[in-house]
Amino acid sequence: MRLLDHDAPIDPEIAAVLDAIDATLAGDPVDGRYAETAEIALLLSSERAAVRPEFARTMDERVARRFAPAPVAVSRRRRRVPREFLEMTGGLAAAIGLIVAIVVIAGGGHGSSSMSSASSGAASGAGSSRAASSPPTASGSKAQPALVPPNGSSSTPTLQPPTTGRKVVQSAGLELAAAPSRIDDVAQQVYDVIGALGGIVENSTVTQTGGPEGYADFQLSVPSASLGQAMGRLSSLNYAQVVSRTDSSQDITDQYGAAQRSLADARALRTSLLKQLAGATTTEQVDSLNAQIHDAEASISSDQATLNRLNHQVGFSQLSVEINARSAPAPVSHGNGGFGIGQAAHDAGRVLTVAAGIALIGIAALLPVALVAGLAWWVGSTVRRRRREQALDAA
Repeated sequence: MRLLDHDAPIDPEIAAVLDAIDATLAGDPVDGRYAETAEIALLLSSERAAVRPEFARTMDERVARRFAPAPVAVSRRRRRVPREFLEMTGGLAAAIGLIVAIVVIAGGGHGSSSMSSASSGAASGAGSSRAASSPPTASGSKAQPALVPPNGSSSTPTLQPPTTGRKVVQSAGLELAAAPSRIDDVAQQVYDVIGALGGIVENSTVTQTGGPEGYADFQLSVPSASLGQAMGRLSSLNYAQVVSRTDSSQDITDQYGAAQRSLADARALRTSLLKQLAGATTTEQVDSLNAQIHDAEASISSDQATLNRLNHQVGFSQLSVEINARSAPAPVSHGNGGFGIGQAAHDAGRVLTVAAGIALIGIAALLPVALVAGLAWWVGSTVRRRRREQALDAA
């Protein structure tokens, strides 16, 4: 039960206990301090089952090689895949790839036409839906082209500062632009979004003149947990375009902690003064203590109001929204529609897309064949290896 030479030394007390166990099993005298350990060792040795000779021999061998893995005879012969199998698999893969390429090329034109038609239909359907959902304008007024949010505005991630248990006050600002005749429509959408999220409209001003003087201004308060959702919805309102956006945050953990400590001190002072008032005996003492208690209660009220205000600032974020009337930008002229760099880049991208699609379909068609072929090769090699091992064992 001694440690091997390459092991690190153990605690002397543990070594002494091990020596006592060895001495007990060998029949040698043991120090009185380890009498209980010796008794337990004798009881366990008397109750242990007899060791089988095979197990003892195996353990002796493992101890002799210091429990290293037993050497295993490893065959160094390389397993070679049969040439006929490789030729058959390669020919089958080439045939399948050729068939897939012919089918894709033959049906490519029709598929492209169908996809183009479907896209055109979807676009026209979306346009019809937007036209039907837009409210009619007053008769005689010139229709204003609707402004739509820029691509990706609705999916822009909302900035969320890491709180990690701290008190953080968040606020945001959003500036939108809308057609002069759509100020009322966009303002109503702002009301709807804030109402759906449980927010509060603290102040609002909406002025629609039908001209560039129209504007709307909102001072809103929304639950801080819904600030990101509110900004996402307000950034994707119909007939509005995001001009600018501001996100800000302020850590008030220290201010909040100071208010908590001040409130605790004021309450402790009031408790102490009340105890003193109970033991006051003169009128002067009673009047002085009542005045101090009044001041302590005023301090408690002030500190509690400060904590309530800070909690409200943390729980509800301030959000300002400004909508300005702005005409839609004039359409950009693209010339006579002749062939140019843009058209060439578009065609090149389409060619690469078709080529990538053909390659992907070919890979998808060959993958099951490759899996089946690999499984068959693995099963065959396993069977051959087992037969070879059986033959060697029999020899």
